Amino acid sequence: MSSSLVVAAIDFGTTFSGYAFSFLHDYKRDPLRISANSWNPGVGQLVSQKTSTCILFDGSKEFNSFGFEAEEKYSNLALENKHHNWYYFRRFKMMLYDKKVGISGDRLVIALEPEAASLYCMHLPVHRDSENSTFGIFKSGSKYMVVDAGGGTIDITVHEVQHNGTLKELHKANGGNWGGTKVDSSFRSLLASIVGNDVIEAFTTDHKYDYLELLRDFEAKKKTITPKLAEKVTFKVPINLLETFREVNPGKNIKAVVTSNARFKDKLTWTGDKLRMEANLTKALFDESCKKIVDHMHQLFRLRNVKDVSTIILVGGFAESAMLQETVRGAFRNKKVIVPQDAGLAVLKGAVLYGHQPKTISARVCKYTYGVESLTVFDKSIHPQSKKVLIDGVEFCRNIFNVHVSVGKLIKVGEPQVNRVYTVTEADQTAMEFNIYTSSERKPTYTTDVGCTRLGTFTIDMPDTSRGIDRGAFVHMTFSGNEITVTAVDKDDPTKTVSTSVDFLG
Repeated sequence: MSSSLVVAAIDFGTTFSGYAFSFLHDYKRDPLRISANSWNPGVGQLVSQKTSTCILFDGSKEFNSFGFEAEEKYSNLALENKHHNWYYFRRFKMMLYDKKVGISGDRLVIALEPEAASLYCMHLPVHRDSENSTFGIFKSGSKYMVVDAGGGTIDITVHEVQHNGTLKELHKANGGNWGGTKVDSSFRSLLASIVGNDVIEAFTTDHKYDYLELLRDFEAKKKTITPKLAEKVTFKVPINLLETFREVNPGKNIKAVVTSNARFKDKLTWTGDKLRMEANLTKALFDESCKKIVDHMHQLFRLRNVKDVSTIILVGGFAESAMLQETVRGAFRNKKVIVPQDAGLAVLKGAVLYGHQPKTISARVCKYTYGVESLTVFDKSIHPQSKKVLIDGVEFCRNIFNVHVSVGKLIKVGEPQVNRVYTVTEADQTAMEFNIYTSSERKPTYTTDVGCTRLGTFTIDMPDTSRGIDRGAFVHMTFSGNEITVTAVDKDDPTKTVSTSVDFLG
């Protein structure tokens, strides 16, 4: 990839997605000369460098549009009641987790988000007197925490800079769904506590265009809310939400409902399409999300290899929220908190840089366990009968997960890990097949356990059967930037080797 004339990066997010690219000649002159596409959410909206993660297919299940265009098209179809035969999906990223992306594997590099964000920050101009200065942060031996706060999940990684400038991953933690969409959920819950869940459900079903406008307006307003906010905030609410409330609750008055709720008395007014909220009530929409992020960070800073980290780098779309920035700074006053320019694009632009120089990472902590499926002699005291197979009169247990690398293990990129020997089970066997598996568990027992996934298969030929069952192969795994090379070596003839590459999921 390093010699490619152009590198393009796609950031496929829970809420928003985008792409960026740069040419090799531009990268050599100025690594930060990266082009990102601009998207138009619609009339009266600000141009965005990311688009909504939405996709629309027509009645024949053929692709129609993506992003804001898909939102707009589907909403217009709904207005005319012509949407019933169309297929509209939003925030579907995690549904694709086990699916294969349709890009040729030899042109595809998977860049892990915290590493991409780190690369971007490393290339930023250094201003010593700036609050967000990266001066001295990336010197040899220094440690820092990357908090990737996107729309959905919060991912946290701790890196250490090596003497040669590469990065060593010291710790990796997957946070919960505490990103920007949690604030959206809080706003929806607030509306539901006024008009009722049944009204919200009916509104989102019957008035899709208006619901989309509500979400877009709130997204824009969300970015303006700061800890210093003292004035009331006005939210534009579609008049059809009020109409739906009246249809479901004949004779009820929205003003009376608001004033009768002690939570909103003197803090919230609703007139027509205007919802006015007192500043503290508005800021409280961020409370749950920000608190859970900070609590999680506090837990991580208690860990032995993390407690001496003195710098926090906030990236991701939600990192651009002043509410999150100030909450983190207030909770960690003894640490330097950096929010890079274009924090929402740090991962995307960093991924472009990674495509030009993929060997920046020297070590990683495994998020998953990797191993090879094998047989072992059957032991009725521990193995289930359903796993028993008979081969040449010998009882074996099948589907054994033979672990090579476990969750949490620090692996050096480019160095072979754990050499294990596997032997044939039949004297006349002329080949050995190896099935490579991954698991989310540290010590999986069987490859059929929940959380296990087959990554790939390869075969080593063993045509010479003269040694009977005294034959086999050594197998080892070598981890690189985005893939694992699994190699089998004939134990009696080291010149006979077979390798395959499978995805490194982290």
